[in-house]
Order: sequence, then structure tokens, then C-alpha cells
Amino acid sequence: MSDTLVNFPVANDQSAGQPFIDPMHSTPRNKLLALLGMQSLLVHSLTAAARLKLADIIGEQTLTLASLAEQARCRPEALRRLLRALASCGIFCESEEGYRNTPLSAMLVTDRPDSLHGWACFMGSEQVNRCFEQLDVALAEDGPVFDKIYGQSFFDYLGQQPEARNVFASAMTSYSASGIEDALAAFDFSQAGKLFDIGSGLGAFLSGILDANPQLEGTIFDLPEVIAEVEKRADRLNPRLSWQGGNFFSHIPAGADTYILRHVLHDWSDEQARLILSQCRQAMHADGQLLIFEHLLTGNNQPDYAKFLDLVMLTFLSGRERSEAEYRQLLEQADLRIDRVIKTPGFHTLLVVKPR
Repeated sequence: MSDTLVNFPVANDQSAGQPFIDPMHSTPRNKLLALLGMQSLLVHSLTAAARLKLADIIGEQTLTLASLAEQARCRPEALRRLLRALASCGIFCESEEGYRNTPLSAMLVTDRPDSLHGWACFMGSEQVNRCFEQLDVALAEDGPVFDKIYGQSFFDYLGQQPEARNVFASAMTSYSASGIEDALAAFDFSQAGKLFDIGSGLGAFLSGILDANPQLEGTIFDLPEVIAEVEKRADRLNPRLSWQGGNFFSHIPAGADTYILRHVLHDWSDEQARLILSQCRQAMHADGQLLIFEHLLTGNNQPDYAKFLDLVMLTFLSGRERSEAEYRQLLEQADLRIDRVIKTPGFHTLLVVKPR
């Protein structure tokens, strides 16, 4: 186990929390206790803070416990206990004057472009909790445990449960925010031509790309029920963005210069991923390109975000995170090839793909 695994990031603030364990003075038993007793509880604590919108209430102020509890409609003593735990990790700062945001807690503010509020709500949701309660079952039996628990696939479930669909859509929008900066830093979109984002969700990613490239136009493509939600939020999107409903397993419209698959292929099995890529290949013209943004698995024993996200794929879906070699094989089978591999500043890797 890496010594860094229990070193939680803290704000650049002496009063904003320290690592939970000093890795230089801890035993393997204490390290494992920290992982068992803290990391899972930290997710639930963050979710509670996000649902209560504590970061929004605090804003740029320092609020007393009484004031914060009144506005959040919480029992003061109970709220103090939550904030004390979070502040020990640098999420909020507790002082004699009251409570203030830190760089970490500020990421939960809902109206900032790079907010992680939606992601925090999803990761502590009933669906995530119930699936990970049965992770051992997922290791022994074929098929996602989500299907066994809810009697249908994850995406079918979202189609019938508007509240869960909205939480997930908000999580994907939340998760897309940092991806916009990563993508712009890694790739020059200025000559990308007409853009087409496949499985786009609510369109935040492509809208952000268009904001930074005023000469471009783009289309987002997702299931009709997702596009219906997009239409309700059209005023939040770039005016050069259009949308189209459909199913990427059956048809992807031609006519774009640059197609985008962002966090799509990891949702699906190899067979399904090949079908999506084949549909992309049919839509692409000879000089077109496909940009694939995914988390690539590494082959070492270092902590790796993708390795844990892979467990979400295992329990929720038929998909998986993949290595570069595994993506190369899938692409070759769809008559495509990797032209460039670009590591973004964040967790993502960009595969620039061309027709073979």
C-alpha cells in the first residue's frame, strides 16, 4: 500500500486541516483503520454538505455556527460535528470566529463553472451505496449488480426515474467542468471544424469548448429524454450549440469534422464499444477525426483514480476502464487508428483517432 494513500489534500491554510495520518509514524494497521474508518465516511459527509449547500450559504463570509445552522435548517451541535470532521481534511475551516470556505469546500459552490456539487451528490446517492454494498457479489456473478438490485439496467432506470436522472445529469455536468479546461489545454480546437459530441449529456462540455472558440459550431447528440432536458436549459448553453436526439448504437449522423466521445466508451462492454466506434467510423469522412477522452489504466501499483472508477463500471454497468493497448485493439477492429495520445493536466487522456 502506498504511504500517500491516506494523505488527503488540504487547503493552503495552516488552520484548514492536516493529513489524517502522518505516514512516517503509522503502522499498517493504523493505515488500514484510517482507510476503513475515514474514506467511506468522508464521501457521505461531503454528500451531506453538498445537499445542504453549506458552501453556498457560507460563500465568501465567515459565519457563526448559529447563523449557518439556522440557514441550513440543521441542529447546531450536529452540524458542528459534521464541519469538525470535514475541516480536519481541509474541507471548510473551523476557527473561533466561525466557519469559512477553503479552496476544497469552495468546489461545492453550485454556481461556479467548475463546481463538483453534482458529483458529490451522486457519489453519496442511494444507487452508489446499494451497488457497493454488493461489490463482493459483483466479483462472483456475471452482469452488473445494479441490474439485479433494481431489475433493469442503469440507463433504463434513469429513463424512468426523473429525480435519479437529474442527479446523474448534474453529476456529469459537474464532472465535465474540469474536463473543459483539460481539453482546451491539451488540444487546439481552432481548426477542428464542425464538432459533434456523442453521448453529450446536457451539453456543458461542448458549450465550454465553443465559448473558447468563437469561430466554431457544434452539435450535441444524446437520447431523446436527455435532449428534452437540454431544451429546458438552453439559455445556459452557447448559442452556437445545436442538439439532436438519437441512439449511438443504431446511427450517428454524418457531416461533422470532429466527433467527440467523452466518458462514453467506458460505460460499455467491448462488444458494445466496438459497435459505437463502428458507427463513428461510418459517420466520419476521410479527413475527419474522433477525440476520445477517457481515464487510462496504468500498469503500476500507484494510487490511480481510474482503478477505482473501474469498480463503478463493474457494479453499475457492463463497461470498464481500459489501458491504451486495449483501446488500440478496439479501434483497429472498427477500422480506426490512434494518431496521438495526449495526457491532459487532469485525470483524462485524449486519444486523437483517425480512419485507417
